Amino acid sequence: MTNLSKPYAHRRNQDGSYDSICRECFSAVVRRKPEWDLAQYEKAHDCDSSFLAERGLLCRSETSTRDANMPLKAA
Repeated sequence: MTNLSKPYAHRRNQDGSYDSICRECFSAVVRRKPEWDLAQYEKAHDCDSSFLAERGLLCRSETSTRDANMPLKAA
């Protein structure tokens, strides 16, 4: 089961490295070995507001109330 309480998802790659993926903006923050080395990069990550804005996801309250079947706002 996935732990959604953490702001970053970790994905293990075939080469043994790990990707850290931001759950807010869905960008890959960093790929590193070992997994514990991801934390310093996650602390420095800042979501790209222009990326979020063009997808209508800038405001967290807006994303939590948006129906999954509702199309994203047009820019």
